[in-house]
Amino acid sequence: MNLLLKDKVAVVTGAASGIGAAIADRLAFHGAGVALLDINQEGLSEIQQRLEKAYNVRIRTYAADVTNYALLMETGTKIVDAFGKVDVLVNCAGGGKIPMGFRDHDADSWKKQIELNLNSVFYCCKMVMEQMILQRSGKIINISSVAGLIGGGLLGRSAYATAKAGVSGMTKALARELGDFGIHVNTIAPGLHVTPLTSIHGEDFISSVKEKLILKTAGEPEKLGELVAFLASDNSQFITGSMIVVDGGLAMH
Repeated sequence: MNLLLKDKVAVVTGAASGIGAAIADRLAFHGAGVALLDINQEGLSEIQQRLEKAYNVRIRTYAADVTNYALLMETGTKIVDAFGKVDVLVNCAGGGKIPMGFRDHDADSWKKQIELNLNSVFYCCKMVMEQMILQRSGKIINISSVAGLIGGGLLGRSAYATAKAGVSGMTKALARELGDFGIHVNTIAPGLHVTPLTSIHGEDFISSVKEKLILKTAGEPEKLGELVAFLASDNSQFITGSMIVVDGGLAMH
């Protein structure tokens, strides 16, 4: 085992499946204790059992809706009580069920997308920020999307893209505000990574997306998890306010 993150404590949202689960796996592989957050308690329990057995690290689960600010503040206190500190926050929770264009949205559907994909990042950062400031150290890694760069994506169009672009802007603002406290804030903007969530669109659709990519293939969530582990480690001490685009060349700019 490569103990890149030995004695670190990481919080991962959206950790019950897909990219979030893959990120949690890689952080645990590298020696971190991990607090797993998701609304899917059953999925969290399965991930907890697998990671504890595979890596012999401390894993705790917290059933939490990332759009519930008050609940997240309580959850943050529980995490610090359990682990004693928070070194890393990975904001991975998000998504959307039905792609909707701007003309299809009403105020309620628009607000729901912004709440899930943008405001939740603010809430989760608030959940751990004061602890990181107290420690004068921390790594915040926000999972955005290539949709925020090109105006659309697999899981949504206008509202989703707007929210993900907002995450990138929030990342830069937080990096400026928190740098004096030794806190690094970065964004990863993935493109197509085949997960249970993206697979619901069907093979024909996924194949058509692959054809638009320079590399003609989808990303692997585990490799994305390794990038997160690097950003969470001391090897990334001179990186903050950055966006790393992991999209097979779709949005080269």
